[in-house]
Amino acid sequence: MDNEMDLIMSAAVNNEKTKTAVDQVTDYIKHKIIYKELKPNDKIPTESELSEILDVSRSSVREALKILEAINIIQIRRGDGTYISEPEDVSFSQSLLFKIILNNMQLKELVEFREQIEVAVVKLAITYATKEDIQGLKTIHHSFLECIETYPDDYKIIHELDLRFHKALAASTKNKLMAEIYLFAFEIFSPMILENYAIGQIKGEDKETTVENHRILIEALEKKDLYTGIYGIQMSLKLWMKWIKNRNSDNTPSETNHTF
Repeated sequence: MDNEMDLIMSAAVNNEKTKTAVDQVTDYIKHKIIYKELKPNDKIPTESELSEILDVSRSSVREALKILEAINIIQIRRGDGTYISEPEDVSFSQSLLFKIILNNMQLKELVEFREQIEVAVVKLAITYATKEDIQGLKTIHHSFLECIETYPDDYKIIHELDLRFHKALAASTKNKLMAEIYLFAFEIFSPMILENYAIGQIKGEDKETTVENHRILIEALEKKDLYTGIYGIQMSLKLWMKWIKNRNSDNTPSETNHTF
């Protein structure tokens, strides 16, 4: 037991030693937020105050604040000071999205990620969605159907209604973190979904499957039936993968080798 504690303490000491002055400042602000000592719209200490508190140079403080501003954790208001951002102003999706792109993740990995996230979302939605939530989903789905029937070539509007449906589904989970992750997953796939709509997914033999997916998810929420929800998710993914394969068949031999 003593050896384990020694290892833990050694790791903690080494971690502190390897921290740069900039890391110390960013960690200080993040910890204050985590422990609710700094809340949205709170003013943080000035550059000189942070420099004195943490015993680091003002240039290190400035660099750290630029990093936190770049990821929208703080807002620097010229002539007024620096404030903690409101939750709606903070987004982890852009930096994570760039990381996915730069890592050349395989499409197979992303599809597996999307499937697991969608199952988790549907499970929560089945548990927590209210009658009003379900009615809202039905209203959006009706508009989605109407647009496909009336304006089948207006794929951008159809895509926007699809996005609204999934935003409403995310909100029905009553779990802000899960909703954020789900919408991030949808953001990854959104351009490809839009392109599939543009090249004909909402026409021909796959039109019925496209519109049926939303109806099945609504049915799953009404009946509180996870298996029905999973069926709808798998139907949607299979159709989406079919159109991805069709689009890339001339360039790539197997979808498992596709990168994002």
